[in-house]
Amino acid sequence: MTLRDDIADEALATAKRWSHPEVEPRHVLWAIMKVLGPSAVSGATPDVVRGYLAPEGEAAVTPVFTPAAQAAVDACASQATAVEQGTAILAALASGGQGGAPAGPVPETPSGAPAAADPKAGQTARAETATASPSSTPVPAKPAAATLDELLAELDSLVGLGSVKTEIRKLVAVQRLNAERRAQGLPEVTGSAHLVFTGDPGTGKTTVARLVARLYGALGLVSRGHLVEATRSDLVAGYVGQTALKVAEVVRTAVGGVLFIDEAYALAPSDPQDFGAEAIATLVKLMEDHRSNMAVIVAGYRDEMWDFIRSNPGLRSRFTRYIDFPNYTPDELASIFITMAATAKVDVDEGTRAKVLATLATASKIEDFGNARFVRTLFEQAYANMAARALEDGRIDPAEVELMTAADIPGADTPAGGHSHHIGFEAR
Repeated sequence: MTLRDDIADEALATAKRWSHPEVEPRHVLWAIMKVLGPSAVSGATPDVVRGYLAPEGEAAVTPVFTPAAQAAVDACASQATAVEQGTAILAALASGGQGGAPAGPVPETPSGAPAAADPKAGQTARAETATASPSSTPVPAKPAAATLDELLAELDSLVGLGSVKTEIRKLVAVQRLNAERRAQGLPEVTGSAHLVFTGDPGTGKTTVARLVARLYGALGLVSRGHLVEATRSDLVAGYVGQTALKVAEVVRTAVGGVLFIDEAYALAPSDPQDFGAEAIATLVKLMEDHRSNMAVIVAGYRDEMWDFIRSNPGLRSRFTRYIDFPNYTPDELASIFITMAATAKVDVDEGTRAKVLATLATASKIEDFGNARFVRTLFEQAYANMAARALEDGRIDPAEVELMTAADIPGADTPAGGHSHHIGFEAR
């Protein structure tokens, strides 16, 4: 199949998943990102594009391509033209203002999730987007890539993770030293760019993986520096012969960047009929085939990841660098809460900070504590309490829009959110 066919198939599948009767440019944009990688189109993140796909429709028929969507697919003859089409579609959607094309970035709720598009919004803007050729829309200038120093400053700005930051800086130092040795005609001492992240949920593994991908791009270890996230469901199929194809497809989107496999230990076969072994064998081969332009980061619980790496000689030889992510301290968790509040422009006074710290100090002793995920849950519930308090008298006073009080902070029995993880790169 050609790149054009892959994009067409994914656009059709996306429209079908959302029960939309037509395949529109917004579905093509998602397909381009799925086929080429989530960061292929500058400014188009999965959350933003999901906002353009919303709301879910009610069609129970096979979607048909609109003329604009078909023209966009036909123009995707190469990776470069596909990126151009995606960029143009994004610009057209951003300028539409309603329906499947909200103006600007999708607004976020306090939880950080994109707000759903209004299902009653007018269809004029969508019709204009569907009938106009995406290539006729002015292409916005691509923002400059962050420099290595800027990325390291971003790493340093993360709360806690002192030992993790030290190990990442060692990776950077090795590459800088090798560059200097090359300049002086000396041999390099190269090491594997593949990494194993171990630690409990909510300790920042995915956040750091995204940053490592960008660092690798800035260092020239990979050509693009994007991150493709995957889990077992993205790599393992239920029938003979399909697993290798799924792994190859995911790897193809990750070439030029980093493939991040969360809960990678789930790939280990649980019985002789499990296709996890096929996924691991295929992955090991493709890691070798693309060793000069792709890195793989696998992540999960400490003990399970040790067992996973030891389960296959190919994994043991390729994954030689381990970075352990410790649990956050209560003070660090409180700092994360305050950062979330600051990002949402919510004021937190000293009394509220003390209540947050006390709650987190107690909750962190609970089994299966979710670390930063628990903090996110805590902030969401505190914000909900803040909203309910503001509306108690039937009106919201301007002073209540930004102030979070100690009374808004739930107790330590706030649900920690379990062990839910980001499951691949799916539209829903």
